[in-house]
Amino acid sequence: MRTYGTSIATLVCIIMVSGLAFAQNAPVDFEQGGHGASWTWAVFENDTNPALEIVANPDASGLNTSATVAKFTALQSGNPWAGCESQHAVDIGTFTLDETNCTIKIMVHKSVISDVGIKLVTATGGAGPEIKVANTVVDQWEELVFDFSARIGQAESTDIDQIVVFPDFDLAGRSSDRVIYFDNITFSDIMVTTKEPDAPAPTPTADAGDVVSLFSNAYTNVTVDKWSADWDNADVSDMQIAGDDVKKYSNFVFAGIEFTSQTVDASDMTHFHLDIWTPDPTDDPAVFKVKLVDFGADGAFGGGDDVEHELSFTSSTTPALASETWVGIDVPLTSFVNLTTVEHLAQIVLVSDPNTVYMDNLYFYRGSEEAEPTVPAPTPTADASDVVSLFSNAYTNATVDTWSADWDNADVSDVQVAGDDVKKYSNLVFAGIEFTSQPIDVSGMTHFHMDIWTPDPTSDPAVFKVKLVDFGADGAFGGGDDVEHELTFTSSTTPALASETWVGIDVPLTSFTGLTTKEHLAQMVIVSDPNTVYVDNLYFYDAGSTSVEGMPAVETFTLAQNYPNPFNPSTTIRYDLSRPAFVTLRIYNALGEQVATLVDEEISAGSHHAVFNAAGLPSGSYVYSLTVDGQTAARSMMLLK
Repeated sequence: MRTYGTSIATLVCIIMVSGLAFAQNAPVDFEQGGHGASWTWAVFENDTNPALEIVANPDASGLNTSATVAKFTALQSGNPWAGCESQHAVDIGTFTLDETNCTIKIMVHKSVISDVGIKLVTATGGAGPEIKVANTVVDQWEELVFDFSARIGQAESTDIDQIVVFPDFDLAGRSSDRVIYFDNITFSDIMVTTKEPDAPAPTPTADAGDVVSLFSNAYTNVTVDKWSADWDNADVSDMQIAGDDVKKYSNFVFAGIEFTSQTVDASDMTHFHLDIWTPDPTDDPAVFKVKLVDFGADGAFGGGDDVEHELSFTSSTTPALASETWVGIDVPLTSFVNLTTVEHLAQIVLVSDPNTVYMDNLYFYRGSEEAEPTVPAPTPTADASDVVSLFSNAYTNATVDTWSADWDNADVSDVQVAGDDVKKYSNLVFAGIEFTSQPIDVSGMTHFHMDIWTPDPTSDPAVFKVKLVDFGADGAFGGGDDVEHELTFTSSTTPALASETWVGIDVPLTSFTGLTTKEHLAQMVIVSDPNTVYVDNLYFYDAGSTSVEGMPAVETFTLAQNYPNPFNPSTTIRYDLSRPAFVTLRIYNALGEQVATLVDEEISAGSHHAVFNAAGLPSGSYVYSLTVDGQTAARSMMLLK
């Protein structure tokens, strides 16, 4: 809790106001007769601390044609936060952050993607946390922008006389020594104000007698010691939106909210609530995480009885992250499954990319209990000799190694419904069910079956996906003979998702068209929003002479989020077809103008992908649209150069 947290790379498209205003020795251009080349740079936390070198520009073309630049060698044995710092007073001079110099830019030339950090230090050694921004390209010059405007007026922003640069702030560690070049550190005007909410968050409706509030104008709030702890990496300020008090986090990587002097007892509460708003992109890989920490009866961090749990929210969870709208995070406290006590809550840790977030209505409340099934799923009727079962009280089950693989994002527990054994998935985004030690042969089966029940909403965009994976004869994932296929179920498919009732997914194995072999099934992946799902009667069976006419149809196609996203200059778009179809895949810009056609032909059933190269297009938001036999799905993506 008191160490550097994992940095999340941020890619934000911003508009700058032109004009420079320097009170210090700048720009730092490392040229003869300029600033930086003759300064006394000290290297720290880099093992043997090899000196910063001033060398000829290794790539004097394109963005940076300077003659000389700084060269920093980040040693594999050095710390992630290894860096270099100018000498106090005599190098950069003495200045105070204001609206004329709070936007700092630096050019970097790197062989890897990792964070670059900048810290400003006063003559007395005072400093706010470094601000970190990741490069987005390798082996070419790129200009990174650091917004220090939130630091204006702070004590650590007066009489600054030292700049610190962290060229390769990589908490994942280095596999070898790395060389980073940097150049042209400039100080310019405050950035154009980013978008902010024009309306307040929805007013809470829970009765005040059922609420423990940390921050909301609707309630009396308990004492919060710090909204940005000493050990975090974020700036926080108070503002108002239409008269409503709001917390604004900027330069937001992770923030510690502490109420240790008067811990909160939420044992009578059932839910956690928080409203957030961001102007930043929220498509993958954007994520917002909430961790609740209970310090235990001794009220001290690290006292031996601490418990905690963290939840993650993305554009594909419920609730889903979204830009420029208030998103209400409203979840049962039971979703924080490792938070086994809530009598001495003392800390909330927020981790975020997006890096600007407005926050309101942070409270716990007592609501109605989450619904759960009161009757078991229907008892299977297929003859046991015609079944290969993974989980069902009606049959002898095959060996399953894990119901929640190490690499998935879900929690699973064993429960009973009226005496019937059931698997309960909570915090379910995707779950891996693995039976790799003893793969199963279902080549003699005709159908797949599973029963699911959820208390969550199932109207669009709720979705439940089932993927079957055959590892092939070698029994190894990635052995070259793997095959797989994923089916998608929604409120408009057959079977249709529904809330608070058992839904039987019963489909022919031929519906998994990409699953061309079935002798070595080793894995099943379920992807779900709803995020609480009860699972029972998971098996394969041979329908024999039973007619399969009129068996459930499944969605004809699925369109995945492009990867990477944001991208520069190319990205991959994947889609699945459950049957052969005529497919058109087009790209549109933010004005709705078509800029590319990637596919326009008959495509076979199975998994497919197309590569979009945007080398000749400007940065911005684009939409890719997939049309399959007249039905269309679309997603957005971001090009950042």
